[in-house]
Amino acid sequence: MSIRVRIIIIFTLLMLLLGATTITLGLVHKNSTELTQKERHHIEVLKLADQLRQSSDDLTRMARSYAVTGQQRFDQYFNDILDIRDGKKSRPEGYNNIYWDFILSGQVDNDAPKPAASILSLIEAIGVSDKELGFLAKAKSNSDDLVRLERKAFAALKGIFTDENGELTKKAAPDPKLATNILFSDAYHDAKAKIMRPINDFKTEVDRRLAHDIYVIEQRINNLTILASIFVLSTILFVIISYLHLQNHLIHPILHLSDVGNEIKGGNLDIRLSDTSNDEIGQLGYSFNAMLDRIQESLTSLHSEISTRQELSERLDNQNFNLLRAQRVAKMGHWFWDLTIGHEEWSENLPNVYGLPANAKPGYDTFIGCVHPDDRERVEKIQSENLEKGTNFSLAYRVVHQNGDVHHVISHNNLNCDHTGKVLQATGLVQDVTELKRAEEKLESSKKEVEELNRNLENKIKQRTKALEKAKNDAETANSAKSDFLATMSHEIRTPLNGIIGMAQLLKNTELNIDQEHKISTLISSSQSLLEIINDVLDMSKIESGALELESRIFDLTEILAPLKATFGSLAEEKGIKFVTEIELHDHKLIYSDQTRLRQILNNLLSNAFKFTTEGQVTLSISLTETTMPPNLKILIEDTGTGIAEDRLDSIFDAFSQADNTITRKFGGTGLGLSITQSLISMMNGHINVSSILDEGSSFVIDLPVTLPTEEENEQYFEQLNHPQDVDIGQLSVLLAEDNPVNAMIAKAFLIKFGHNTIHAENGEEAVNLFAEHDFDLVLMDVHMPVMSGIIATEQIRTTDKGAHVPIIGLTAEAFTDRHEVFRKAGMNDVLTKPFKEDQLKSLIEQNYLSSVVPPKTAPA
Repeated sequence: MSIRVRIIIIFTLLMLLLGATTITLGLVHKNSTELTQKERHHIEVLKLADQLRQSSDDLTRMARSYAVTGQQRFDQYFNDILDIRDGKKSRPEGYNNIYWDFILSGQVDNDAPKPAASILSLIEAIGVSDKELGFLAKAKSNSDDLVRLERKAFAALKGIFTDENGELTKKAAPDPKLATNILFSDAYHDAKAKIMRPINDFKTEVDRRLAHDIYVIEQRINNLTILASIFVLSTILFVIISYLHLQNHLIHPILHLSDVGNEIKGGNLDIRLSDTSNDEIGQLGYSFNAMLDRIQESLTSLHSEISTRQELSERLDNQNFNLLRAQRVAKMGHWFWDLTIGHEEWSENLPNVYGLPANAKPGYDTFIGCVHPDDRERVEKIQSENLEKGTNFSLAYRVVHQNGDVHHVISHNNLNCDHTGKVLQATGLVQDVTELKRAEEKLESSKKEVEELNRNLENKIKQRTKALEKAKNDAETANSAKSDFLATMSHEIRTPLNGIIGMAQLLKNTELNIDQEHKISTLISSSQSLLEIINDVLDMSKIESGALELESRIFDLTEILAPLKATFGSLAEEKGIKFVTEIELHDHKLIYSDQTRLRQILNNLLSNAFKFTTEGQVTLSISLTETTMPPNLKILIEDTGTGIAEDRLDSIFDAFSQADNTITRKFGGTGLGLSITQSLISMMNGHINVSSILDEGSSFVIDLPVTLPTEEENEQYFEQLNHPQDVDIGQLSVLLAEDNPVNAMIAKAFLIKFGHNTIHAENGEEAVNLFAEHDFDLVLMDVHMPVMSGIIATEQIRTTDKGAHVPIIGLTAEAFTDRHEVFRKAGMNDVLTKPFKEDQLKSLIEQNYLSSVVPPKTAPA
């Protein structure tokens, strides 16, 4: 079967299916319309039946209103309702259930009336069954009976009563009570009920008939819907089958033909159509394959020759391209001159060498016109001589480009002569060597410049070396002067400060009244504040000079937290604020770090927080993160104080800087605390961040890498901690070398309090003499003394036999550790910095004495 016949059959069947589907859907729509009309008819019938019921209610209302009020308008309304219902009077346009409510309220209906028609005639006109119409007729008849009762009541109101025959003929006085009794009697209500029963039967019969009609119509609609669905599904299935059939017999062969055409377009002539059926497509494929066979046969005969020519052409093109590329890279070109016919050829790049346009005409005149005028005569002479001799030659000359640039070239020439020596052809190679020439000239110039620079550089190096040596010496001198100045100032300030603090401590141990004790405490506190300022200045100097060193050792972190809680807890109570601590160490109380500097960092930050907080709270949070490498100690200090302005956050860590110019006047301080704190944290390989909101508070976050001790180190630490030795060093004989009377008096008072015997020397020479005369258990040696310093005195004592092992503790107001090392190298066992506290002196004496005796003296248990 041909493709045309197949397509006609497919479209014919498809149109039939679509037509059947359309007709079926039309029938569904027709039945749906009929169903809607049935429902509308049902609603209209019920409305008219309800009008019959409503007319009875309206008549009752008018009759009772007339009986109660005696107004004639109710009698008129009563008769109007009867006339409209019975078709004796035209029906108003808006006659409905509430029509008489509007009339009673005084609203007049001005709409054009409809033609007069009784309710029964209207219902019959709409269309009801005889049975249904009989129910309404019965209701109408019962309503007429009720009307007769109502008319008797109306007659009683007018003084007309029934005679023996039941006719309204007797005249008497009006009897409203009788009228009222008639309208509200049981007989009246029974008559009313007789009207409603047939109306209800009518509605029931109408509903039953409508339900049956709806059921019949819905069954037809369902059957037609099923039939339409079958037609739709059949159409879809037929379309799918038709598509698959056309795809297999029409679309796929055409696409295959297109693919084969693209393959042929791409140069594949070996491909063939696979579909060679008996239809039109198959015949086309057969013819197409035959055509391809003939084309391939024709092309095969040309393939060998084309391949050969193409190979030769490609080889020649490659050679020409490589030659041209090589000439461009080397900035050269070649020429050929056939003297027998006077023909000359230039390579593509030769005009570039001569500075000519690419379309320049090759020739000797063109060439000689490019040669520099100063070289032209020499070039012509050399060429002429060698052409006459028939010998190959080379020469260098200059050419002038059209833009005026002068270039240097070298020409190599080869001559082809006959047996007589006559030149037949000449070939030459010309290369632009301008860059090489310039490089040579530049190299020579650079060589001279380098030699000159080397000479100048040597002189500058000598001068710079002398200047650097002088600057180094000046810097070392300045640094040494600064250190000497700070050491001297430290000594000069700490020496009297030691007297102040020492005397205050001695006074505090005496009997004092409350006022005196308060003043002594104030004196000690003020002295400690002054000492902190001095220490901050010295620490800042050490940091700037790189002399500050950290001491990493194992310690219990809670040892520095407990005093902080006590100190700042009391301060919080005094200021009426809260001090909250949140410690989370995960059973890692022991760490390796610099305990002193960590305490200093916490003290600085907490002091600042309490200084600027007058209400709210200060929070100290410490947590240890052991998952990081190395473990990280995170410290958070928050307050609800005055806060720091955002534009001042970057400068609060600067030395001698405050967040606000009024802070020094209001709160005091040097502005070194935060600078020292940041430097210490940086030296400990940590970092500090600050965030703050003005008038809301500040937050400082510190991250410090720490080292955790091993389990063995933990056990050793706690073993030593749990087995302390209760030592009693007893009464010692102490040599006190101190030139300052006040400091000597304070130290002597402390020693007497400790229970030791003391001999005082006012200078180093006296101390050496006294040490030789007496046996001492320990020496307290001031460093700076007249006649002989404590350093020299220590060195002389150490040279004696009995002075080799006696502990010597240096007393000094110098706070630099490098100076302390000098004192230790002189022979001092330890150094105590002035001003010192009573417990510091006591502890240092016990430690050094115990370390010098073996075994130590232990107190009885």
